[in-house]
Amino acid sequence: MATRSVLERSRSALHLRLLAAQRRLAEKQQGAIIVIGGNDRLAASELANQLTEWFDARTVRVCAPDAASAEGRPFLWPYWQEVPAKGRMTIVVGDWLTRTTLEAARDELSGEPLRARLKSLRTFEELLAADGTSVVKVWLETSEKSLRRRLREAEDTDAEGWVVGPDDLLLAKKSSLTLARELRSQGSGKNLPWKVVIGGAETKLRDLHAGLVIADQLNQASRRRAATKAKKPGSRPRGLLESAAPHPTLDKKAYSQQMAKLQVRLGRLTRLAHKQGLSTVVVLEGPDAAGKGGAIRRLCGLLDASHYQIFPTPAPTPEEKARHYLWRFWNKVPAPGRLAVFDRSWFGRVMVERVEGFAQDAEWARAYAEINDFEARLAEAGMVVLKVWINISKEEQLRRFQAREHSPHKRHKMTAEDYRNRKKWDANLRAAEDMIARTDTPHAPWVVVSADDKRYARVATLKAVCRALSDRLD
Repeated sequence: MATRSVLERSRSALHLRLLAAQRRLAEKQQGAIIVIGGNDRLAASELANQLTEWFDARTVRVCAPDAASAEGRPFLWPYWQEVPAKGRMTIVVGDWLTRTTLEAARDELSGEPLRARLKSLRTFEELLAADGTSVVKVWLETSEKSLRRRLREAEDTDAEGWVVGPDDLLLAKKSSLTLARELRSQGSGKNLPWKVVIGGAETKLRDLHAGLVIADQLNQASRRRAATKAKKPGSRPRGLLESAAPHPTLDKKAYSQQMAKLQVRLGRLTRLAHKQGLSTVVVLEGPDAAGKGGAIRRLCGLLDASHYQIFPTPAPTPEEKARHYLWRFWNKVPAPGRLAVFDRSWFGRVMVERVEGFAQDAEWARAYAEINDFEARLAEAGMVVLKVWINISKEEQLRRFQAREHSPHKRHKMTAEDYRNRKKWDANLRAAEDMIARTDTPHAPWVVVSADDKRYARVATLKAVCRALSDRLD
């Protein structure tokens, strides 16, 4: 056993190492997430508190995501919120694997759902690492006998303020330890293993050991670069969107009649969805001047304002650019029973960012899989996910541009940027075709709507949303 003086010198040296590692990550503009899991939740809290003393508090955040807040949302939703910005660190107490272990130990999660959960954890960790975020995971493991003794002592000590709950007792069981060991290997992303630290020892010595592990991992991470290699997708058959070229029309009378019926029906369906806690995500994409805004206004025209929210998607803010591109959409996942409508969306990564060169080839190439996984998590949580591509011809776009320029009420919508983008019509079309072909899934399908006739497009969009909701409602 180390003497007190040796232990304190070692802790002081570790303090300096951690500060240096934190500084290097900040200088390199690399984010880091330190995940503290294990069967000893008391030890996890103690370690987190100690780390806040060792690190520079100005660029570090400690969080303990509330599992209850994710009700009706994807399992990973609380952790999505905590993804650190570049140059900053997040310490997570109450990690995704400990929660999964608890659910499996309670027999709430097993078989294929458990395998799907573990796959989603691996995918999430790999997503962070590929984006340049250092993922450090420490698992604090304490024997059943030692942990039960610690919990009794903590409960009897006013200074600890620890209330022992059923989860603590369940995690203390030997069977839970065995289960956790099995899940750690299955739920870890590639080259992102859990580093096990044996608990039950003297607190300062345990935290020293864990801190050394974290310092080593952070130093290794600071020398690594974000993944830059990704196989570019192969070519896809062209003509997907040209196939929508026969442009159906709808006269004013038929439009008015159908629109009135559809808006009433959609209002009824959204009220029922709200009552049943069924959330819906509707994405509208399409070329400039395709009519996305008009379709959205008709979509929400008769809805209860408390049941929906519209999210326009402008260029990302500095805060958003400092994180994974999906972060700003993770924050907008609707609560149970609500409808979220996105006017453009996460597909910007494989559309405008691809065409304009804002994203490297490796970044947009891997985005298809990231997007599919994100939408799969929404569907897994029970949400309706529908994506509508509002399609217009190149000739119709020009007519609408010219009409806007001559309209006092629409002139503000036109900029030189619109005509500049129009010159890249073919590149945008190829990107859109790839996007639809690669992200059209049974749980999050694309619907292509011909929109040279605005009336037809609006009716077709409402029909698609009504159909998606009615298929899911009792």
